[in-house]
Amino acid sequence: MVNAHYVECAVLRACSAPCAFLPNNGYTSAAMTERTGFFSAPPLVAVAGWIVPGAGYLLLGQVARGVTIGVTILFLFIAGVLIGGIRVIDVPGFTSLGEKKIVIKPDPDKLVGPSPREWSLRAHPLQTVFEKPWYVGQVLAGPICLAASYLSVEGAKPENPGAVVSRVPPSHARVWEIGTLYTAVAGMLNLLAIIDSSYRAGRKAT
Repeated sequence: MVNAHYVECAVLRACSAPCAFLPNNGYTSAAMTERTGFFSAPPLVAVAGWIVPGAGYLLLGQVARGVTIGVTILFLFIAGVLIGGIRVIDVPGFTSLGEKKIVIKPDPDKLVGPSPREWSLRAHPLQTVFEKPWYVGQVLAGPICLAASYLSVEGAKPENPGAVVSRVPPSHARVWEIGTLYTAVAGMLNLLAIIDSSYRAGRKAT
């Protein structure tokens, strides 16, 4: 007769949950012996996961998963920047020369004189962001994208005042597309990691 204990262990191994034998109460699954993190509030886990990719898992005590996911996301983002250049981070609200995109904002109360001008990102934020939708995916990678955005805008500015050539010219065609794809995919992967770690935190809290 087959021992039921070994049968259950085989099932757990097949489900990628190997058994962890304990001297006091027999055995339990690896999921039950998972390390308990110090912080498990879903909002905190989500914010930490955006600031540092994979940090949400670290707060839950899942070190291996957090490090693996974090390194993968950062590698993808940095690889995209290295392939396409820093200008693949195309920030909404800025022109190709790194200047703020100014729009005319009609004022019905002002019938005489020039119409007021305002930064497009402030006047029409959603419309401005939707003009470059790939940036939404890129910024989900965390503060690393904000730092890259600053460098991209500064690199787009001309070397000399009045010039029409950027200090750092953008890449073109397939190179730009690959760089943009890598950085945007990195951000979307981080979004999935944030959702998953927050969900796990919520399960721990209940």
